[in-house]
Amino acid sequence: MDKELYDLKNWAIESLKEYKAELLIRQQVTGKPPSALKKVDRFLNALAVDTSGTYADMIDDARRKGISQKELANMGRNMEERIMNSFRVLPDDPAHHMYSLRTAGDLVQNVEPGVREMGLQILRDEGYILGNVRENLTSLAEATHQGRTGRGAELAALGQVNVDKTKTAIAHPRGTRDPLISSTIDFKNIKTPEDFADAYRPLLEQQKVDITAALETEAPRRKIITEFVEKQGGPTDIFGLGRSQAEVKAGKDIITKAPGVMQRSYRAIPLVQNGSFRLSFLPPGGEEAVKAVVKNPLGATIGAASFFEPEAVKSLIKGDYEEAAKATAAGVGFGAAVQQTLTKAPVLDKVRAVSTLGRIPGAVSFAGAAAKFAPPVLAGVAGYQMLDAIVEGFTDKTLQETGVAAEEKKQQLREEGYSEYELRRRARTGYTKP
Repeated sequence: MDKELYDLKNWAIESLKEYKAELLIRQQVTGKPPSALKKVDRFLNALAVDTSGTYADMIDDARRKGISQKELANMGRNMEERIMNSFRVLPDDPAHHMYSLRTAGDLVQNVEPGVREMGLQILRDEGYILGNVRENLTSLAEATHQGRTGRGAELAALGQVNVDKTKTAIAHPRGTRDPLISSTIDFKNIKTPEDFADAYRPLLEQQKVDITAALETEAPRRKIITEFVEKQGGPTDIFGLGRSQAEVKAGKDIITKAPGVMQRSYRAIPLVQNGSFRLSFLPPGGEEAVKAVVKNPLGATIGAASFFEPEAVKSLIKGDYEEAAKATAAGVGFGAAVQQTLTKAPVLDKVRAVSTLGRIPGAVSFAGAAAKFAPPVLAGVAGYQMLDAIVEGFTDKTLQETGVAAEEKKQQLREEGYSEYELRRRARTGYTKP
């Protein structure tokens, strides 16, 4: 960092620290934290960890115009929001800092400036780039960000969400105020750049573990969005950290016009909710119908079969459905079978017995009418995807392979103008659109 930028950054940090001190005094007097305190504190950290000169022009302009400390804080926070918004791939996604601005608490605000800058350079050389910059921002679903209910297309697709953070990897598994990450390290103990880097490094390593796991949870959603944007002539790898603001905007413009694809992508995320497995690709209320099927397979299936699309439902067997579904949620928003359940002799015997009925089509779906004569244990899956072992035995393909092909074909037909009625008619009769 050159001397001019170094001096400019330090001037802004000291000005904002003075403003923060005023707000802290006000808090002591009133007993309530001023609304501006959190904002100035956040921007202070964003500015202090920045090694890219992100705010240089804004700060230089503010100093030349002699604006107040409050105005400087507001300008910085507004600029931060604009930067974050520009890298949201889907309109309702939060932009997530892979390395939190609150890492090590207030350390970066209070440590000696020379130690801070050289320490940040050590970390940058190791690949840790901090602040509100492209390399540190990624676009996540709210379900994989904080494990909570999202907005817009995500809300429409998933409904109310309460993710079990012990069973689903998300970006903030311990919350956004995670003491493991954001507890302030005493700056008096930081004497050298190496001390600074050593204090930060384990906190950054933990966050790398968290975001890597969250991105694995996100992978099915990203695959659907990325492929759709590319097919429409948009940028490749739209979630990639190498994509510019203009490229992200171009991709967002494409995907925003396809709400059905957005919802399908959210439903592809394998989520475990507190108390149950979240079949996240089902419409809101889907789990309740699934549970009804499990409790009363023969009676409930006939009423529930029309609620689900055959290509988008897990196979279910009595009370084993939850653990089986957890173990097989992968890659796509439907599909992997209840392999563990099949190893149980009574179930396996009935699975084999149904082969005599000749009701296992290559399209891997049972007709709803099959519930009238299927064994009770299989009535629960009538109208759903058949079990993987059955499908593979009759088609030489796994449920996931056949399901992926079916879903891709269905999406292709939608894009060719087929209505949902025509798709159902085609599935029943082989109808082709004239």
